[in-house]
Formats: sequence, C-alpha cells, structure tokens
Amino acid sequence: MMILKVDTIKIADSFMKRLRGYMFHKMPPKSEVLIIKPCNQIHTFNMKFDIDILFMDDENRVIKKYVAVKPGRILPVVKNATFVAESKTGLFMSVDEGEQIRFELSN
Repeated sequence: MMILKVDTIKIADSFMKRLRGYMFHKMPPKSEVLIIKPCNQIHTFNMKFDIDILFMDDENRVIKKYVAVKPGRILPVVKNATFVAESKTGLFMSVDEGEQIRFELSN
C-alpha cells in the first residue's frame, strides 16, 4: 500500500459539498486532496484550474486515474468506484491504476 502524505484532506460527503467540489475555488495548495464520497462520476464545470483525479473503490484501490483534466469536462461513470480523490495537477504523479493508497496528513 502506498501512503501519500498531504497537508490537507477535505471530505465532501454531503450532497452540497459533493455538488460543489472545487467549483468556484481558487487553486488549492499542491498538497491538498479533496475526497468526494460516495462518487463514481464527476464534472469540472465552473472550475478555474486543471485537476488530477483518482476513482477508487472501498479498499482504497485506484480503479481509474485521470491527469490534468481541464475545466468544463464530464468524465464517464467509473464502474465499481465508490469515491473520488481530486487534487491540483501533480500530486498523484507517482500513483498507478490498480495501486492501493492511503492519504495521511504530513504534519
């Protein structure tokens, strides 16, 4: 299992938090991850920056990885994904599909 150290972990686990995600936000710090759950499909409408996306299952395994997704996109439904991790482009560079990962605070 890969442990990914980050400065901030935000959880979007209500309807409004999931709906909003990173919409209308300024660019987050490079070491911030937004966990959206439950979730198996996302869009990037009204976003101001590119993001990296990990679609993950209940065992924290990466099912699908997208890199540098531009604003205004709709990604397809990812079968068996139960949550999504989003971050500013670059944070997930070392993560591969099929890998099991855990996010931990670095401080």
